[in-house]
Amino acid sequence: MTTRIVILGGGFAGVTTAQELVRQLRRDGRLVRPGRSAPDRLNDASPRARDGVSVTLLNRDNYFVFQPLLADVISGAIETTHVVLPLRRMLRDVEVEVGYVEAIDLAAREIRVQRRQSGQEFSVGFDALVLALGGITDLGTVPGMAEHAIAVRTLGDAFYLRNRALAMLEEAATEPDPDRRRHLQTFVVVGGGSTGVEIAAELEDLLRTAGRTFPGLPPSEVVLVHAGEYVVPAFGDRLGRYATRKLRAAGVRIVLGRRIAGVAEDRVRLDDGTEIPTATVVSTVGNAPHPLLRDLPGAKDARGWIQPDATFAVPALDRVWALGDCASIPDERTGRPMPATAQHAVREGPHAARNILAVLDRRAPRPFDYGQLGMLVSLGRYRGVGEIFGIKVSGFVAWFMWRSYYLLRLPSLERRVRVAVDWTLELFLAHDVTEINMRRSRTRPGETPGEQPGEPVSAGARTEAGEELVV
Repeated sequence: MTTRIVILGGGFAGVTTAQELVRQLRRDGRLVRPGRSAPDRLNDASPRARDGVSVTLLNRDNYFVFQPLLADVISGAIETTHVVLPLRRMLRDVEVEVGYVEAIDLAAREIRVQRRQSGQEFSVGFDALVLALGGITDLGTVPGMAEHAIAVRTLGDAFYLRNRALAMLEEAATEPDPDRRRHLQTFVVVGGGSTGVEIAAELEDLLRTAGRTFPGLPPSEVVLVHAGEYVVPAFGDRLGRYATRKLRAAGVRIVLGRRIAGVAEDRVRLDDGTEIPTATVVSTVGNAPHPLLRDLPGAKDARGWIQPDATFAVPALDRVWALGDCASIPDERTGRPMPATAQHAVREGPHAARNILAVLDRRAPRPFDYGQLGMLVSLGRYRGVGEIFGIKVSGFVAWFMWRSYYLLRLPSLERRVRVAVDWTLELFLAHDVTEINMRRSRTRPGETPGEQPGEPVSAGARTEAGEELVV
């Protein structure tokens, strides 16, 4: 008999859980590889050598995204494909299924999944379930944010923002009205945490580099709006104020002590009534529980996030564990939920895997306890701030440590080499400023979702209005 462990989510938490499960099961000779019905061998000397165990991971994409480097994709410091890795290459002994998770049926012990291309639905049964779906962006807290703002959570988001920034420069270059041109060249980033700061810095770098190719075009402006007294408040007063100064010195206009009260197509309104005309708003604030987990039974915190115990098990749910960004994991050191960072997720995953196997083998799981080693944030080229083992660092040293840490954390040697080459070339060559349009040749009008009026139809294509797809 084979026990099936199913992991939902292919981010840091889900992938590291799968990797540790495979490592432990392979060591004990209990791993059932994809396409097989039994382990290669059973280590009869091991008291845990009972049934074979298979591991399945469900994800909407067939790749893993190294999210800490998404901001570098925006500026062009890193090639887009260098921050993604194929899941099947990372998890060779894991059955990887790609599709949209439609429902979790705890009673039937199965997951209902929809395939991305055909829309066909299928079910995946489980004996043990790991919830590592992450959260979603909540743009509903500010009027107009959902309709007009851009979130930067996925690789597609980063790629879209890069393309949009370059497209705005192209439009501004031929705009005769100076007020309209200034509007097109103003980019507002909402949120002064580490993500907002890194995006603002890389976006400013992209616009400054690309602006040199437009003779006579005035400089673009990146505006960072933050409700606090200084950016990256998690770093404390001294480093936060240092980051604020350095970000301003890099050319980013910072508006402190203000919140966004509303977003329109051509401007944002602050809580003091002032307005900033802009064509592009980037939101890095607002997280919400994944919709699949919002209605799932089990313990929840006051914000509605699923709340496992310190072993990652979800109380009142049989053989269900939750970790990573989708869970509110109690931190006994602080009494608050653990930060939703990659640093925590890559340590939660292996610990959760060992606890899952312990429960399956009727052994006691161990509570998770991890003290954060430090935090680092990039402020653009050669600038950064951070705190490592209680020691505050800033400037070039922090920037170099930031790059070194994430280079070493990349999951494969191949990607480390590629990113290292990208960063080395960046020292001598200008960032690439090419806008990559993703439209394709059409066979009939309206075939491609999101296409713009005036895009050409292929010669000989069908043009009957009755066959036009409405998206």
